[in-house]
Amino acid sequence: MDKQFGYRVLNLAGDVGEALLENGSEVYRVENSVCAVAEYFGFYPQCFATLTCIIITFENSEGEIISLVRRVKSRSTNLDKVYKVFSLIKNIERYDLEVLEKAIKEITSEKPYSFLINTAGNCIGASFFSILFLGGMSDFVASFLSGLVVAIFSKISDKLSLGTFFTNLICGFMATASACFFHYTGFTNGASITIISTLMILVPGVAFINSMRDIFAGDLVTGMSRLMEVAMIGTSIAVGSGVALNIFLRLGGAI
Repeated sequence: MDKQFGYRVLNLAGDVGEALLENGSEVYRVENSVCAVAEYFGFYPQCFATLTCIIITFENSEGEIISLVRRVKSRSTNLDKVYKVFSLIKNIERYDLEVLEKAIKEITSEKPYSFLINTAGNCIGASFFSILFLGGMSDFVASFLSGLVVAIFSKISDKLSLGTFFTNLICGFMATASACFFHYTGFTNGASITIISTLMILVPGVAFINSMRDIFAGDLVTGMSRLMEVAMIGTSIAVGSGVALNIFLRLGGAI
């Protein structure tokens, strides 16, 4: 089999795995999709993926072996891209190599949601959580504005490349501080509903579910690693929120 063809298939498989992992997919889905690409083109694959690395090995019918290591430095949550890549691989028999390469490139080059859309999502999410927690109209508006504050500081943290821990710490602090401010000015009757409603948009729910799915699928190392990441994010949110509450209480406020 042509080595150049094998290298193209290997790079395609790496692109597929990297696209899935970067956008919040479960590790078992990454490994299965990489192997599906290789098997479709006549190779015998082995794939091992963690949260930050993908190792792929191909063996052809002549016994020749080629390998690829991809380092994944950044991860986010974009389930739309995960769905598109997974759907593409699920129907891989409809495409040839060139079409697949082009399709994966188009999916990975898609721009993420704009700041305006992310801000709207934060505001709407936080405000409607206040309804879930039986808040009134003032809690709804306060949560909406607190979601706006979180969106702004999240964008600033991303620009400064502060990392996941400090980004969530700052956002947790600002979410609680803004809720306490609305309570201090008398706009709301209490800060509790606004605080929990705003913090809910920071909770890493997708990461937690994916960690459980990886554990149940037998990927214990990755599942536990992701679970530790969830715990770290939760801790950073709690620390930021706790600092803001402590400052507010020391200034004579009451929750």
